Amino acid sequence: MAGPVNTQRRIAGVDAARGIALLGMIATHILALVADNGTEPTVVGLVFAGKSSALFATLAGVGLALLTGGAGSRRAPHQGPALGWDRRQVAVRAVLLFVVGLGCGFLDMNVAVILAQYALLFLFALPFLRLGARSLGVWAVGWIALSPVVASLLSGRMQSAVGASTYVNDWRLWSNPNVLDLLTKPGLLAWDLLFTGYYPVLQWLGYLLFGLFLGRLRLNRSSVAGLLAVGGAALAAVAFFVSRGLQSMPGVLTTIASGTGTASSALEAELLTGDSISTESIQHLPVWFTLATPHSGAPLDLLLTCGTSAMVLGVCLMLCQLGRGLLARQFMPLMPLIGAGAMPLTLYVGHLVALDVTESATADWPGLGLLIAYWVGCLVAGTVWRGFGWKGPLEWLLSQVSTTVAGPRP
Repeated sequence: MAGPVNTQRRIAGVDAARGIALLGMIATHILALVADNGTEPTVVGLVFAGKSSALFATLAGVGLALLTGGAGSRRAPHQGPALGWDRRQVAVRAVLLFVVGLGCGFLDMNVAVILAQYALLFLFALPFLRLGARSLGVWAVGWIALSPVVASLLSGRMQSAVGASTYVNDWRLWSNPNVLDLLTKPGLLAWDLLFTGYYPVLQWLGYLLFGLFLGRLRLNRSSVAGLLAVGGAALAAVAFFVSRGLQSMPGVLTTIASGTGTASSALEAELLTGDSISTESIQHLPVWFTLATPHSGAPLDLLLTCGTSAMVLGVCLMLCQLGRGLLARQFMPLMPLIGAGAMPLTLYVGHLVALDVTESATADWPGLGLLIAYWVGCLVAGTVWRGFGWKGPLEWLLSQVSTTVAGPRP
């Protein structure tokens, strides 16, 4: 089921970063984000919550940029017939991803599946595939700055129109979308995916545009990798400390706690991890703009996670460049991570199916042991597939179908 892939055409650092995103999301699906006492974040909550999925979406943009010409040549990005073929291929992939995402909605596991939103992000990215780095940078900054404002205004208008509790509680699915939702409540499904769900496309398109911008840079240059690592870390730090500074103002934390119904003893852990805090209930209030809380969709949350995404990508690019110089072709220490990151869809869907199928069998396993088992499984699969030069089964299927439907390549 797996076809050959020319690994030399891939950027190892991008795959390594994608592997980290995959492992981070799996960690948040298996281990708690907040300690049992509810007042302290766990290591997984601090390191991976919100950041891994944002990195995953950002790297989707990087992948689209590389698919459509990357950077560094006169034909980058693609234009004319080549761009038209790219758009057809991406559109078909988006449809297939949407179908897979709706299929995963029938699985019985406590995970917010990102694939349906991921597919919509691909479709919304189509008009931007023709743009170069400078234009994409402007779009990314504008979208990240303004989309939360639109979301806040929309939330305020809807809460006024239908009632605050009705809008917060009834205008989202509160479950993973599936085919039945598409058939029986398409309006609510669309609203959930675009505005109120766990990964609202309105704000998350900013990650994809940011990734497109990054993918139009010369990622094979050490200077670019270093700038991404340092600049990303600085951006994340600024967003975090600005958030903390704003929340230290009188009455801010009290308003957040009362508005979200969070106990004051648990507020710190919830703000750091976004574990179960209902930021939607305060989205229309000025205090929402002080949040850098994972999955809040507030401007500082988007800036912080764009920063951590750029930082991880930059570090992975530097490590792979260093490895290529010192360790020759295969970057052996990072090969399992690179291999896993080259087949993220297969491993993402595979771990969702495994969580459902093995739930009762692994119910008594310690969480850390279960996580290690999943991580090792992903890394071993990545090593094997990378070693044989294969694409992941689902990656191969999407590639075959999309290139066939798109027609002859110009």
